[in-house]
Amino acid sequence: MADQLFFERFIWFDAQVRKGRHPSAAKLAEQFEISGKTAQRSIEYFRDRLNAPLEYDSSLKGYYYVDNSFELPLMKLSEGELMSLLISRKLLSEASTGRLGEELAAVAKKLGGLLSAHMPGSVDPEQAFSFRWNQFHPSDSINFKQVSTALLNSRCLSICYYSPNSSECTMRTIEPQHMVNYMGTWHVIAWCRMRGEWRDFLLSRMSMVIVDDELFVQHPQQEWKPHLTETFGIFQNAEYFDVTLRFSPERAKWVRGELWHPEQKEEILDDGYYQLTVPVSHHAEIMMQVLGHGSHVTVVEPEWLRKMVADEVGKMANSYN
Repeated sequence: MADQLFFERFIWFDAQVRKGRHPSAAKLAEQFEISGKTAQRSIEYFRDRLNAPLEYDSSLKGYYYVDNSFELPLMKLSEGELMSLLISRKLLSEASTGRLGEELAAVAKKLGGLLSAHMPGSVDPEQAFSFRWNQFHPSDSINFKQVSTALLNSRCLSICYYSPNSSECTMRTIEPQHMVNYMGTWHVIAWCRMRGEWRDFLLSRMSMVIVDDELFVQHPQQEWKPHLTETFGIFQNAEYFDVTLRFSPERAKWVRGELWHPEQKEEILDDGYYQLTVPVSHHAEIMMQVLGHGSHVTVVEPEWLRKMVADEVGKMANSYN
């Protein structure tokens, strides 16, 4: 009998007892699809080896605790900690696809069963939370496993990487340092030996992924982390610049309170407009945000970005003529 499955039975049985449902060997057998004898041996183990204060009520045909102060180790977690575990494991399982997603879903189901049994309230936490992503690139589960294996074992990766700029797939050797899920899409921060610089690789654009035998020395975190966190978005360049946006009073009601970057600066102007300044290192992603807000936002500075957006708006207008 696997330890984790045995413990799962006890978690469930303990929760049923605490809820006054007087579980029996028959109910335990039905819940976990085991024989009646195995279920009874489990209950005896709970009582005799784990010192659970169980007594059988013949009139109710089930068990109860004679001492309600008995606690499982898991019960020492606070309600907030239990809730955080439930939400975190659901986020992890729903952020994955393919075989990896199936494996995580199986683990998540077991963990959810253990945790949900000790959550207060009548609403099933499993049904209370979900996550949605739009316009993201799903990742191949086999490639995910290869990349994560190389990352955790400090091994080089050989990949064929597709670049939408050149419409070509080039063979590269990279040294993976970190994986980040950004807006539903998996990215790999790695040292690219071909380019001789840090690069952000989309996992969905990788093919022919092979974990090499060659080991590499992990780079200090301060070398690569600035490329990930110092500016707005996931698109990164070596040079940084500040972008100031002015939102209309109508749109300000929606945008105020949004976190675009930890170092952002905010200001409410006298006329009700909302001004936001964020550090940026690549124009593409901030332009998409600006265009997404339409006429309700204006680029204040830098001037070159203001002109770039104006040119793009002109091209959009021509497309509708």
